[in-house]
Amino acid sequence: MSEGTEDAEDTAGTDQATGDRGADEGRGAAITLRIDQNEYLPAAAGRAEMHAIVRVEARGLGPAAARAAASEVIVIDCSGSMTWPPTKIMAARKATVAAVSALRKGTRFAVVQGTERADVVYPPTGGMAVAGPDTKAAASRAAMRLAALGGTAIGTWLDLARRLHAEQPTALRHTLLLTDGKNEHEDPGELARVLDACAPCFTCDARGIGDGWDAIELKEIVRRLRGRADAVLDHSDLPAEFEALTRGSMARALAALRIRIRTRAGGAVGMVKQVYPTRVDLTAEGARPDPRTWEWRSGPWGDEVREYQVCVTADPEGDAQDEEIELAWVELSLDETSGGSASGGSASGGSASAGGQSGGGTADIRLPAAQSVLVRWTDDPLLSSRIHPRLAHYGADDALGLAVTAAYDAYVAGDTREALTHWGRAVRLAHELGNEKMLDRLRGLVDIVDAAAGEVRLRERIRPLDLNSAMVLSEESSRFRGPGPGAADPVAPAMPITPAMSTMPPGPDLECPNCGRMAPVTATFCQQCDTTLRPGGPGTPAGAV
Repeated sequence: MSEGTEDAEDTAGTDQATGDRGADEGRGAAITLRIDQNEYLPAAAGRAEMHAIVRVEARGLGPAAARAAASEVIVIDCSGSMTWPPTKIMAARKATVAAVSALRKGTRFAVVQGTERADVVYPPTGGMAVAGPDTKAAASRAAMRLAALGGTAIGTWLDLARRLHAEQPTALRHTLLLTDGKNEHEDPGELARVLDACAPCFTCDARGIGDGWDAIELKEIVRRLRGRADAVLDHSDLPAEFEALTRGSMARALAALRIRIRTRAGGAVGMVKQVYPTRVDLTAEGARPDPRTWEWRSGPWGDEVREYQVCVTADPEGDAQDEEIELAWVELSLDETSGGSASGGSASGGSASAGGQSGGGTADIRLPAAQSVLVRWTDDPLLSSRIHPRLAHYGADDALGLAVTAAYDAYVAGDTREALTHWGRAVRLAHELGNEKMLDRLRGLVDIVDAAAGEVRLRERIRPLDLNSAMVLSEESSRFRGPGPGAADPVAPAMPITPAMSTMPPGPDLECPNCGRMAPVTATFCQQCDTTLRPGGPGTPAGAV
């Protein structure tokens, strides 16, 4: 799963919250848990799906991160294509120096040169060194001697990183990858095999530089290795990016959190996906020890926020109407490899203590009480058809990613008219969401005439870098920042999510033309088969209440 460190400043608009803000009040490290949803479902509809956003926030982990035992492998593409333009290999050298300079004292680290093979260029004896003034200076000198010659075998590079990490007594393991090419010099299927082996071992952030790399390939690498990918738009920016990525890695304190969702009798967890900071469907990754339970181990954590969309099945049979009923509950616990565990093995409002530095250096991290996913059955269609603003935001965000991907596929297939249609939709959604980063990337592909209307013109010249730089961000989500506490109240008047939604009066349910499933009038897509119900409408998840 893609997991990146973000500052945790969004605290408004709760339906349910733990209320434990200990990190803010100087009482040490804490994990908080919150659930946002509209509790109402139509009683007459029978068995239905309840959607909610689960928001997990970690704060105050800085002191624990400073004590954490970590390993870092810096992998630099040194294939022959890195020689042109000359600024490319020079930026790679300087970026490696910047990453090494950001390593915390005591961190195990190595610098790997990637061609059609993988070689440790520092330490010169192989293996990993321990970061300190002397070793960091020596590694920087070795980095400035990196030479570009040879081919590209990314699976081989990552497999060496796996073996280096596996030799270290650390739970926090991170790899930083830079490439300018496609995985061309190893057998088909080798990269997928290596990713299977690497996924349990370390996380990886990646950057593509130049015109020759493959956005889809890079996205798959970071999806499997729970990181984030981006394009290097200006070679001179790469050292600062590598420094920031390494500092983010050094700020992590927890090797993992375990998230557990358990439904009431007769219920089931239908879907779980991360929606922020990146979108990843986790449903199949989770374990199901019994039909009512879904649990999953996350990647490492620093001070950050992650949000997940959860779908739980609900049946009104035997339930009272207009009463709050618990459908499921969500618990957090420290994974045992994080060096501690909560009382009773779950997050029941207690604390967790570290067992040693190899588990991430955590100590006395307060965990939240379990939080509930609720339902109220109602005959009022105005109550049951409302979409929580946070769900609406991430639904539109998902539609943005789909539009960017569809445009990329159409353009690569030579259908510029279809690509332009999808890019216009992407521009409109990015504008509605306030996603300036994606808008900037889209400007490399189209001239924007009217962002609000999605009116665009195809640019005369589109570089491979422009195409890749938008595509590589297609699973990166934008932060929900409003509209405030009032919007989180499911009984409050409905908030207009977008201009298109604000003009939509209440009306009869919509029937999917493909599968026949009924959906609220505000739905854009059928939740069962993903058929578009209102072409051109915002990408809110149908039935997501």
